[in-house]
Amino acid sequence: MKYTIKIFTEIKADDFDDSFQVSYPCLYSCENGIHRLKYTDEEAGFTVVKIMPDSRIEIRRKNSFTIILQNGFTHNVESETPYGSIPMAFSLQKSSNSLNEDGGMLNYTARVEIGGQPQINQVTMLLIPDERNETDYD
Repeated sequence: MKYTIKIFTEIKADDFDDSFQVSYPCLYSCENGIHRLKYTDEEAGFTVVKIMPDSRIEIRRKNSFTIILQNGFTHNVESETPYGSIPMAFSLQKSSNSLNEDGGMLNYTARVEIGGQPQINQVTMLLIPDERNETDYD
């Protein structure tokens, strides 16, 4: 079955707030309790989101870095930019998952530090079977 992933992101920091929404064609699978969402992001390229049975979330971006979100754990990475590398840190604050082959939702809130500047990212991913996106006008 084909799906669409709709991603809603809110970013809150001391000096700014931002929000955005994107949609992409998506492949979904679940095996041994591990949910996988695969899509191509305009900026990050091919992306795989894995939601593990222990609520850990792994976000792998082709030719980039992997983000690991897990309660009680801070994941540190370096992001390479044309201006040099930027240290980033990610820590999961809360998450919920209702994904299945009929669609569903992944919600998570994470504390993110980019170059030492903290922010809170709240992300909602809606998985929608493509048959629900089609309208019959007959």
